[in-house]
Formats: sequence, C-alpha cells, structure tokens
Amino acid sequence: MKLRTIVRLMLAFVSLVLVAPLNSLPVSAVEAKPAQPAQAVQRPVQGKEPDIDGDGLSDNVEINGYDADGDGRPEVDYKKMGANPYHKDVFVEMDYMPGELASEEELDRIVKSFADLNISNPDGRTGINLHLDAGSARSAKYNLGGGNQIPHQYVDDKLESGWLNIKKENFDSARDSGFHYMFWGDYYGNTDSSGLGFWKYPGFMVTVGKTHWNNNKGNMSDIRVGTFIHELGHNLNLQHGGADDVNRKPQYYSVMNYRYQLTGVPRTDGTRYFGYLQQDMPTLNEFSMDERVGLGSQGHGYLYRYMADENKPLKDKNGKDVTQPADRPIDFNQNGTIDQKPVQADLNYDKQGTLLTATSDLKTLKLFPFTKRSKGGMGGGPDSIPEQEENPATAEYARELDLIS
Repeated sequence: MKLRTIVRLMLAFVSLVLVAPLNSLPVSAVEAKPAQPAQAVQRPVQGKEPDIDGDGLSDNVEINGYDADGDGRPEVDYKKMGANPYHKDVFVEMDYMPGELASEEELDRIVKSFADLNISNPDGRTGINLHLDAGSARSAKYNLGGGNQIPHQYVDDKLESGWLNIKKENFDSARDSGFHYMFWGDYYGNTDSSGLGFWKYPGFMVTVGKTHWNNNKGNMSDIRVGTFIHELGHNLNLQHGGADDVNRKPQYYSVMNYRYQLTGVPRTDGTRYFGYLQQDMPTLNEFSMDERVGLGSQGHGYLYRYMADENKPLKDKNGKDVTQPADRPIDFNQNGTIDQKPVQADLNYDKQGTLLTATSDLKTLKLFPFTKRSKGGMGGGPDSIPEQEENPATAEYARELDLIS
C-alpha cells in the first residue's frame, strides 16, 4: 500500500472520531448538564426600549408579549391580539354592568374614529388601531380574553374607593403593561354625570346608565360613542379645549368640547362628527372679531351653531338648531346683522374676554409609555397620581338639549 493511501486512511479515521455526536460518547466523556429552559421574554422597562411607532408599547412587548413573572410564557400576548410595532395601537379592556355595554355597532363607530385619525405610522398607513376587549359579550373581534360583566353597584366618586377598587377586583395586573381599563357603569357618586376620566392616565368610566338616562328619543347611541371617545381622550392628554382647559369654544370642533360631546360636531352635509379635531382652527379674539369672514376657509365643511346660553343651542320657530356654514359670515354677537366693524362677544359664556384657540388635537394627543408599577395598584401610565376629570355633561344637561326626557 502506498504511503499516500495510508496517510489518507489515518486522517479519515481521526475525523470520524472528532465529529462523532456527543450523545454517542459515554457520560464520562462530557460534562453532564441539566436541560435548559427556553429563553425567557425579558420583562420590559417600558419607555426605555425601542418603540418604533411611538405608541407607548415597546417593540419587544408588541412582538414577544409581556412576561410578568419571567417564566418564558408571556401572560399578555399583544401580537396575538393584533399589535403591530409599525402601527400605533391602543388597547382598552371594557368591563360592564348588566345592560350597560355599548352595542357592536357603537363599538365599530368608536374604533373607526381612531382608524380615521390622520396620524402617520412607520408602515405608511395613517390612524390608530384601537383594540377593544369586551370578552365574550360581543363578537370575536372584540374578545381579547378579558372584558367581564361586573355586578350592578354604587361607584364612589373618589379614585381609591371607586374606579380603582373595581379595577383591582376585575383586571389582570399583567395587563397594566399596555391596557387602559374602563367600565360601562350606571352612575357614580351622587351625580348623573356621563363619565369620569383620568388625565394622562390609562383609565376611565362611562356612566350613562338606566338610572338617570333613557333612550326614548333615540340618542343614546351617539351619547355612548361621544362620551367614550371624550373620556379616553383625557387618558391621551386631551383637555376640554384640546391643548388647554377652556371649554365650549365654538370653533373647537371636537368631542372633547362639552358643546359637542353628546351631539357630535355638526357638518354642512347633515352628518355629525364624533371624534377629535384634526386641523387648526382660527383663534377667536373675543374683544375683536370680524363677522364678515366667519371662520374663513378653515371652517369649510363645518356648521357654526348659535347658542341661547351656555348649554342650549338657539332654536328657530320650528325647533331646529340655528346654524350656518362656518366659512361664511357669522353673527358672533347675535345682534341680527353682520357688522362691518370688529365686534365683541362672550362666545363660550365664561364671562371672560379671552383669546379662544383651537389647535388640532393631533398635536396634543400623546400615547404615553406604559410602566409596570405595584404601588397602590395603580398600574400603567405616567408616574404621577392621575388627575380626575369629572364630566359635567349630565343627564340634566342632556334633557336641556332635548336628547332624553
């Protein structure tokens, strides 16, 4: 046998030994190690991890879910629920007292109002994907595994003994990683208020229940939709004047405005808009307004609604609201004529002469980073204790508007 052939045979034998599988060798040949668990999903420190779409949910959480106990199995699977790291998402668990949950059609309207927002996303599409969880009470698209019926009960108007107490009893704390918590209730405190929301904090309630509200005039669907969007807006940094808390500004065409929360914003095509203001409107100086220009081109498509007082729209002889296209001359001081010189008028009935601004809600709206906190059971959201926004749009106010009897 040639030397070259012998060498090749020896090298082949050595290579077979070296590549032999470790599990074919005796135990003494390798270090015995216990089986390793699957790599755990890292518990996120929200707001410090990458968040490409800027919706307050880290990319890690939107892709891998939220693992509360670090066992490698996420308790909240946001991806399965529809989260997209390249498109803004907002998640809301909705609990409800018997007979108070919004209908499927009403939930569709609420979701569409967010989808229609002209907010950009990394995926090139506009809008916010609003994920509502009503559990099994509605169709599959609104069943994310939460959403419970809760007993009919009195709800205190104080945070700790009211909303928070109900949340603690019915809400999985792991969902503090990315869910707003709300419930559809009957009433709270000793009021007939339509709801209560927390400013810059993920929680609210809608309380247009059967004790004080009725649907005998067919307006409760609009009232539920407008109130839900209004209260969720507080969570997202919006105030009653958008960027400020000056209420009832006529040109602030948003359901954050008490003037439009229950009725929607009137449009020239006869429809009513239930959503947030998506464009800047002109500032109105109550000491000096040019009636000849109205709200100018920015008012196109909107109706200007004249008011009899702080709450009631002015009615014509047929009982209809007195309105006119907002981009045409407007009788701001309601003296029956279009003045040729600047006029003064208290347009929002606050007895103060002010500059009424109305910037786009999209400039103020914020999707805050969620933080997991156990202190006081408060859960996600900014670190400060939330400021309550008790809603003065009451059942009595709705009666003044002839929405209910």
